[in-house]
Amino acid sequence: MSVRERRMFRIKKDEILFISGYNGIVGVVKSEEPRNIYMGTPEGEIILSLDEDDLIAVSAFETGPIIEKAIKCMIHLLREVGTPLIVLEEGHPTSKRLKMVVSAGETIKLDCNITPGTHPEQDLLCSAPELSGTIIKAVKDGIVVQGEVERTRIDKIKNS
Repeated sequence: MSVRERRMFRIKKDEILFISGYNGIVGVVKSEEPRNIYMGTPEGEIILSLDEDDLIAVSAFETGPIIEKAIKCMIHLLREVGTPLIVLEEGHPTSKRLKMVVSAGETIKLDCNITPGTHPEQDLLCSAPELSGTIIKAVKDGIVVQGEVERTRIDKIKNS
């Protein structure tokens, strides 16, 4: 895509949209059904209420088949198991060790200038620099990606 280009991807419940950069990848799915995702923060717990068309996005800071499998596993943990999300305090040493971070909601903006795992704001998601500035929006039956993204693909999510 060129700068400021918008593309709409039709996506089914058993599919994942991968947005790839050179140093990271983001996997995006629809919530599939109304659900709550619980997020633990240093101040307490936040409940994220998602509609069926809302997005769940997992951003990873490396690429390749192993990390793509990990993204699919994280989505399974969130959608099928109900695993809660954890937000770390700013400056927490573990943020440097995170391989993936998650965001959920109607619109998600990728940003490389935030510390991974420390932002409870679900409209922001830490990403690789080349994906920074990309906006991902939920639409009926699909996902709109706006920004400069060179590589995208849709894969099936297998339940195993």
